[in-house]
Amino acid sequence: MKEIQKFYNTECNESERLMSQSGQIEYITTMKYLEMYCKKGMSVLDACAGGGIYSFPLAEIGCTVYAGDLMEINVAHIKSVNAENDKLHYIYQGDVLDLSCFHDQSFDVVLNLGSYYHLCDETDRRKSLFETLRVLKNDGIYMISYINRCANYMAHFEELKDNFSFLINYMHSGCIENSKLFYSSTPEMVEEDLKKHGMKILHHIAVDGPVFIYRDIVEHMNKKDFDAFMDMHLELCDKKSNLGYSEHGLIVAQKRTNYYCFERG
Repeated sequence: MKEIQKFYNTECNESERLMSQSGQIEYITTMKYLEMYCKKGMSVLDACAGGGIYSFPLAEIGCTVYAGDLMEINVAHIKSVNAENDKLHYIYQGDVLDLSCFHDQSFDVVLNLGSYYHLCDETDRRKSLFETLRVLKNDGIYMISYINRCANYMAHFEELKDNFSFLINYMHSGCIENSKLFYSSTPEMVEEDLKKHGMKILHHIAVDGPVFIYRDIVEHMNKKDFDAFMDMHLELCDKKSNLGYSEHGLIVAQKRTNYYCFERG
């Protein structure tokens, strides 16, 4: 927990992370699928809201948005922005491992856009899935993001070539040795986790593609070229052949069973 807190307090400004032109790839792609399923009047839990980058646009289209995050710095930012326009229904600081403040099947849509790739312990990942799915209505929409292990293998191959055993360990465990900051998985692993919990996969998206290859190129594109690039990216991002090289993945799924009863068995 301390490592995650240090990361967001001193190294990563979550409120600005997706504001660069290369960061907009992930943002625009995610918003495409949010707008596809989040409609006016729906209740939405943004359970890992960061700085509220998705919470506020969803509130703008008429969703009743509950926004929470583990990090005090992120929650403070959300409250500051919300004080100016009062768009969000409820803001809280909390952990996806304990959503006891919400009843079973409370929300039409639940967003888990952060916790899965910060939980290096398998038991915690299962608990995060249980809690976020417990509060989702039957037939509700669930969106989860993850870090792609295979893409990170490619992205960091050069810097780790002199310590190949380090890279091998990462590929086997999904975690960096002596760190509990990030967990990476494969597209197949995340799909399997969701299917075990009675979820129907609707979309599996290469949300930012191999951004580690073309980040600098994208940053220097003019608007016309960037718009053309995004049109191409959005055409290709849900093709299964593209999943392995995308730095981040996004899955849109539907809850087909009463997950709470399914889990308790």
